[in-house]
Amino acid sequence: MYKRRNHTFIKDTILIFFATLFFVGGPVLLANWQVNKSLQPHSPIEMIRSIQLRDGEYALKTLAAYGFDIKQIRRNKAAVPEVFFTNLPRELPRIKNSKIKKELFFSVLLPPVLKVNEIIRAERNKLKKIILKITLGSKVSEPEYYWLTQKLVQYKVKVRDVGDFTNRLGDILEKLLNRMNIIPPELALAQAAQESGWGTSRFAQQGNALYGQWTWGSGCGMVPAQRDEGKTHRMKCFKSIIEAVNSYMLNLNTHNAYRALRTARRAFRDDQVMDVIPLVETLISYSEEGPAYVEKIKNIIRVNRLTDFSQARLRS
Repeated sequence: MYKRRNHTFIKDTILIFFATLFFVGGPVLLANWQVNKSLQPHSPIEMIRSIQLRDGEYALKTLAAYGFDIKQIRRNKAAVPEVFFTNLPRELPRIKNSKIKKELFFSVLLPPVLKVNEIIRAERNKLKKIILKITLGSKVSEPEYYWLTQKLVQYKVKVRDVGDFTNRLGDILEKLLNRMNIIPPELALAQAAQESGWGTSRFAQQGNALYGQWTWGSGCGMVPAQRDEGKTHRMKCFKSIIEAVNSYMLNLNTHNAYRALRTARRAFRDDQVMDVIPLVETLISYSEEGPAYVEKIKNIIRVNRLTDFSQARLRS
């Protein structure tokens, strides 16, 4: 009888312990998770459905099925269908005809480039409306403040605390507005072509590493075959092409090395077509080649008439 009571006491103690852990510790852990989750910026990019080509399927046929006509798009006589591939076409390295290879590469990259720009443009308009509200002394809603906090984190605009935000409100919002802006399609296409070997490099084919971005942290990364001894960087890879494009644009819009690009971009109004050349000339730090890299990007834009895509728009 005594032993049975002792066993029941131990059992009850264990049950009370786990109940306390669940009902007291659980909400605390959940609250911490929600706070950390709220600090992580979310993007509409995560909701975009990409097409995974199966073995034997060709991107050219898929594009044709969606009515993709790059010649008409170049003439600004057709909109760009929303066709987003998960990976680069596997046939790219096997295509011998350089004209066909380039047209396929541009056709695959153009929709995600325009889509990311479309999202940036919509968010920029939303930010301008919030700034106007603040300027006029109108009430800013809690969802708008929450969204603003998310964008400050996403675009790496540093704010120490609430007091710092209040005291430097004008400067902070101006910096965010300067960073939250589109990248001309012709520049995004030219850099992808240069950095990925027209979509044929191992990094591009296996990891959607289209823009030569490095990473040192956790996550997807491919080790370069000719990495110098003692170096620890990896080539950043992505789950989809549009994620790679989004990361590239965010990099240009936030990294200190591209501050001059953002300054040059301010010369153009939102309703203007940007002259891409002044922006290209600021990219000396993008590659170890420096000025030679800038000339290569200019040459790709000129030879391939990429300014034809400067006014391209997605099909509604």
